Amino acid sequence: MSVSAIGCPDLSSLYQSLDENPSALEAQLSSLLEQCSQSSEYFALLGAAQLASGDLFQALENLELALLINPDNGAAIVDYAEVLFRQGQVLNAIEINEQLIGRENLPEGLRAALNARQSRWSSSRIRKNFSLAGFVGFDDNLNSAPISDQLSLTLSGKSVTLDVSPEYQAKGGGFSRLVTNASYRRLGQTVNSRLSAQVSARFAEDSSYELVQASAQAGLAQASDQPRWDSVIGLDHVVFGGNTIYSSSTARARFVVKQTDSCGFYPRFAVQYQYFHTQRTLSGLETAVGLGMDCNFFTGNRANRLALELTSLTNRATEKNRLGRDRDGWRLNLIWRRPVGAGELLGQYVLTSLEDEAGYSPLFDLGAKRKESLNSVFLQYMRPLSNRSRTAQFFANLSYHSQDSTINLFKTRGTSIEIGINWGF
Repeated sequence: MSVSAIGCPDLSSLYQSLDENPSALEAQLSSLLEQCSQSSEYFALLGAAQLASGDLFQALENLELALLINPDNGAAIVDYAEVLFRQGQVLNAIEINEQLIGRENLPEGLRAALNARQSRWSSSRIRKNFSLAGFVGFDDNLNSAPISDQLSLTLSGKSVTLDVSPEYQAKGGGFSRLVTNASYRRLGQTVNSRLSAQVSARFAEDSSYELVQASAQAGLAQASDQPRWDSVIGLDHVVFGGNTIYSSSTARARFVVKQTDSCGFYPRFAVQYQYFHTQRTLSGLETAVGLGMDCNFFTGNRANRLALELTSLTNRATEKNRLGRDRDGWRLNLIWRRPVGAGELLGQYVLTSLEDEAGYSPLFDLGAKRKESLNSVFLQYMRPLSNRSRTAQFFANLSYHSQDSTINLFKTRGTSIEIGINWGF
């Protein structure tokens, strides 16, 4: 036994304070660190006090130290599994708890408690969530109209400028929006599965600008806190002004090829069938191949998450008479999130560039090719309405998009802002 462990005083009299005043116990133990730096019992008791106080990060660190000194410290193992479970590492916690139950020298009372905990934790492998959100906001382009008041057409070989009818110009106004989300997630030993669905309905003063979006997804991912692979299939449907406009089906997959202490690097593959109900000639099959990275880092004492993807896009026409025929391009997607105050700030920037294979139409610039670039920015601030519960959350969203094109008909711009509350059940 080392000199440090021998110099550590008897800690048995301190255990009573663990239930009565864990914060005071933690302060008392901190003063003994130099004397007990090699005592597994000391770090186990310190970790237990921090666990009781809700400081999971420090509790995990000290319990790991206790187990490094003595891997057979049963009290440290019991609390270590509890910390993992509270941090969301459910499968690891269940596995450690199962190993504890298998010990032959367990007191009967402790065995019963561990069995009850195992049953409770196993049931938490299935997670069901339902939420309802309500928003109010303003959008300066509810009908996604072109920003130009005039369009230049080529008629009989001559350029003619026509005024855009007021009913097809951008219309701004207030709106309300309702969103429902439902999800079912099952944590497995090797694979996690997830089913989710969302319906969003936007209501405006003019019903012709009302928008309904519905989506459903099914996904599989490696059962890990940092899964190396995941895959998703999904369906999307859009109704605008009471008319079905667009539907799509998507399949995508990702595999992390390199993982460092803070970043994961991965390729992503996706294919999407796009179907336009009112204009079938616009339909196409789009494939995307990209590279990305997902990083976690600290600035000060704040955790940040930064994700970046660069993707090559190919959109093949499914109808022979589609204007412009096939399209090729690329997309840059940047996402950043970090805690701000009592909430979290999320920012996303997307830049997409596309070019048609052939001239779009003889009516526009004598059949010149259409080239487009779309910039979009999305900012969201979320915070729980109560420090003790995350079932009710406040949201503030700001979005902006600007699409530039060689054809004025496709130049659009819009800004919307909304605030709302999300309730989880």
